[in-house]
Amino acid sequence: MHSQAQQLAAHFRALPDPIAAITEAWSRLSVTERAALEYDWRFWRRPKQVIDPAGPWRTYGLCTGRGFGKTRTFCEFVQGEVQAGRAMRIALIAQSEDECKAVMVNGESGLIARSPPWFKAKWISVHGGGGRVLWPNGAQAFVYTPEAPKNLRGPEHHLAWASEMVAWNRLHREYAWDMMEYGVRLGYGRIIWDTTPKGKHPMIRALLRKSEKYPDLHPVIRGSMYENSANLAPGRVDELREKYKGTQREAEELDGLETWDDDDILWHLEWIKDNRRPMPDRLARRIVSIDPATTAHKGSDDTGLAELGLGLDDQAYVIADHTGRMPWEVWGALSVELHVDGNCDCTVIERNKIGDAGVANIRSHAKERKINVRVLRPDERAAPYRQCGAICVREVTARQSKAERAGPVAGLYKQGRVSHVEDADLAELDNLLTEWEPAPGVPSPNALDAVVHGICELVDVDAERPDNRAQMGGIVAVQRELKNENRRRTMPLIPRAPGRGGGRI
Repeated sequence: MHSQAQQLAAHFRALPDPIAAITEAWSRLSVTERAALEYDWRFWRRPKQVIDPAGPWRTYGLCTGRGFGKTRTFCEFVQGEVQAGRAMRIALIAQSEDECKAVMVNGESGLIARSPPWFKAKWISVHGGGGRVLWPNGAQAFVYTPEAPKNLRGPEHHLAWASEMVAWNRLHREYAWDMMEYGVRLGYGRIIWDTTPKGKHPMIRALLRKSEKYPDLHPVIRGSMYENSANLAPGRVDELREKYKGTQREAEELDGLETWDDDDILWHLEWIKDNRRPMPDRLARRIVSIDPATTAHKGSDDTGLAELGLGLDDQAYVIADHTGRMPWEVWGALSVELHVDGNCDCTVIERNKIGDAGVANIRSHAKERKINVRVLRPDERAAPYRQCGAICVREVTARQSKAERAGPVAGLYKQGRVSHVEDADLAELDNLLTEWEPAPGVPSPNALDAVVHGICELVDVDAERPDNRAQMGGIVAVQRELKNENRRRTMPLIPRAPGRGGGRI
């Protein structure tokens, strides 16, 4: 588990006078040999830092504690691939442009510092900001950031190095990763990534599960800070371990171990990504679902507000997420606008914290447009606005715990019965679903509750009674159990463009 350098150091330490022995051995080397030894990665690397460029892998991950040597490992790999001519266009992605330049490019273990004098990399600035790393053979490494993920759309690369995804911009990280994958299509088209595990991070969970399923194609190396202690300040690792002993930081930051339990996670990222679909031309139903916040002050909860639909094939669709911190007059007017413009048959609203005030708010804004509001009985079927001339509202009173209500809906996602519309602005919702921890006392985001109530309305799931239908094996069985012909009415609707507040199409 030690490098050649560490083995040699151990050999010298066993001698009667190790300093004299080292001095004598060093004096026998020429200046050229000393320089070559300093930049000979094969001499300094540990076995876990060895990456076979000829292996069958497509992605290669380092999910380790801090101080393991992730940056140095991948920096040396990139240098080797550039010198071999296999990687002439490289994408460098970190949480920000400044961080990418400070660590991956100009850092002590970065590309410029670790490039040898006879093959020196240099930074080329670009007028107006930004720049690239340039090697003597013409190879180039370009800096990208999840803060501007669209910059990754278009450029092609032989190799991409994604660093510390745990710190990537929460709203755009999935999109940035997807754009990066599309662009790595030159030569052997490979991706290397490194991160420190952190909490219930959906991207890291997905990558680790992919590695478990396809270990040869997507290997992941695990390791701790302790393994690299010989190259760190003396005693520093022991001090940190003593300080954080028994805490989550010790597990994640020092030992590189994830602290989540998949059994406690309701939504998995691949369930959402694998089931994305285009917006259907026709829908059987379309609804607005609201979980209102009581106030819109600084520190208040967001008001969850989502548009959802039911396809002619009984597939549920999340069309748009309009969640935000909104005064009552804003969400009331917006819900009426979405209902009317979308020819929705129902607006679902949770009444737990607000009672009758929610319907009263919708009614006041509907009245301004000379539209009636009808509160549906529990067993009453909704009718499209243009057919009944009124906004049908279904009130929901949540009695069970958040996890018990969300469980059946998460089961539908697992079965592939729910799709998030492609190209809709749902990144924040994706993150909320996959990062929410359904532990006692942990509140759920209002956007999540709005989606849960909406899907329960569309597929006729009663979240307030024990329901195991979503866990049944097979799509056919689930569809047969959930289908209720009395509540399915097929008719064309005028869809809105997917996304937050998208206009009509």
